[in-house]
Amino acid sequence: MTALDGLGSFVFASSGGLLAVEKRFDLFGVLLLSFAVAVTGGITRDLLIGAVPPAAVASWHTLAIAVLGGLLTFYVYSVVQSVRAAALGVPSTSRT
Repeated sequence: MTALDGLGSFVFASSGGLLAVEKRFDLFGVLLLSFAVAVTGGITRDLLIGAVPPAAVASWHTLAIAVLGGLLTFYVYSVVQSVRAAALGVPSTSRT
């Protein structure tokens, strides 16, 4: 896994985690949605080009990155929301 793949997986996992926390999911739901969002694009790409098994399920690295992104989002939601708002250039509307 390259650094850009890892960074992309982390950003997408955090995005899924943000949505899950906003929808008031528990920790398991946040981790599940974080993993699903982090790996869906890569799995689809790998299946379309014929790379079987997909890289996201062939190694543990993507799972670890997705879990890290989900845990970080779950436990420090307000900080992650502020970073997201700053990156997008919009004011933070945190409900916590």
